[in-house]
Amino acid sequence: MGMDVYGVAPTSEVGKYFRNSAWSWRPLWDYVCKACDIDEERHQAGHFNDGHMVDQLTAKRIAKRLRFLVEDGYVEIYRLNREAIIEALPAEKCVHCDGTGVRDDEYVQGTCNGCGGTGKVPHIESHYTFSEENVQEFAEFADHSGGFEIC
Repeated sequence: MGMDVYGVAPTSEVGKYFRNSAWSWRPLWDYVCKACDIDEERHQAGHFNDGHMVDQLTAKRIAKRLRFLVEDGYVEIYRLNREAIIEALPAEKCVHCDGTGVRDDEYVQGTCNGCGGTGKVPHIESHYTFSEENVQEFAEFADHSGGFEIC
């Protein structure tokens, strides 16, 4: 599943469409909402692809704020801190082998291919990606979108 974000009244090609996988969109939208002081209702609505609308003024405000944060290095600092926090999270029990490291089912007999036999897998948060490049691309999109709809 991914998030398709469409410009309402794009002023250029870059403002027509922005897409992220769910694994990239969620951390991006979380950051946008925190950094741009977006209210909790809009924050929650943006995590679903059911047509949440962001008006042009808010889109412009988001773009301006994100550009500032990129240029001053705050996005990179956030990324590094986020990665350190995620790296420190405990591994989780493998659901394929129930933490035993061994499978004996219709798909695998022997060492679990889900965890490599350790019984543990990285924390689910490690699957969610965040990058400065993605923030920059979203800022450009927001600036030229004329407002946007999250689908």
